[in-house]
Amino acid sequence: MFTINLTGKTVAITGASQGIGQAIAEVFSESGASVILLSRNKSKLEENVKRIKNAIFKILDVSSFENVKAVFDEINHVDILVNNAGVHINDTIEDIDVNKWNEVIDINLNGAFYSSKAAIGKMRKNKSGRVINIASICGKIGYSFSGAYNASKFAMVGLTQTLAQEVARENITVNAICPGWTETAMAEEILHDAKYAKYHEIPFDELKTSCIEAVPIGRYVHPKEVGYLALYLASDYASAITGQSINICGGLCMH
Repeated sequence: MFTINLTGKTVAITGASQGIGQAIAEVFSESGASVILLSRNKSKLEENVKRIKNAIFKILDVSSFENVKAVFDEINHVDILVNNAGVHINDTIEDIDVNKWNEVIDINLNGAFYSSKAAIGKMRKNKSGRVINIASICGKIGYSFSGAYNASKFAMVGLTQTLAQEVARENITVNAICPGWTETAMAEEILHDAKYAKYHEIPFDELKTSCIEAVPIGRYVHPKEVGYLALYLASDYASAITGQSINICGGLCMH
């Protein structure tokens, strides 16, 4: 019987206060892993540790290397790192505020770099490990009105491939998961931005229906479906998979 039991393993998840990060935490906890929830949102983290077994939390701002290093210095052991923290800003390249651009890059890309840099040394000592980057199909396809997000996710795919090669001989794998439209607060925020509908010339009240209809399976991805893929990549069954960027998007992106 195909089962995944991660009892005895410790997973650190950034952006674990809600959405995909929260779902990944729930799936890993259900598999027996000890879970470290990392986020800036203390109140939501406190709520999550009440519901998720074997979970603790630490306040983390992934955009600050000093903060990331300090937090990971407090963590004795990390078997699995999930770089999930991310933000999205709707705007054109011409109109986006430079500070907002830098905010997206700092959180989405630099955050994954900082956390990986801080965790890899611990994995080397363990002589094993898994790094799982939550990228996006926006790391494979450029979309208008998502320039900063696209740039950060394309770069995350490149970071995944480079780090995978650097640690491949040390029983450490590095992969990316590329979700499409997923049932999260971020997706709702994008769809409720009137500028987004106006730019794409879609009536606001038809926007979500239009996006769902574009997905071949006819629905959004559920966050736990992303969690189950992450769980597989963290398991021994996936020990020969590294440097890959795997879509989970209902067929919206085919490459």
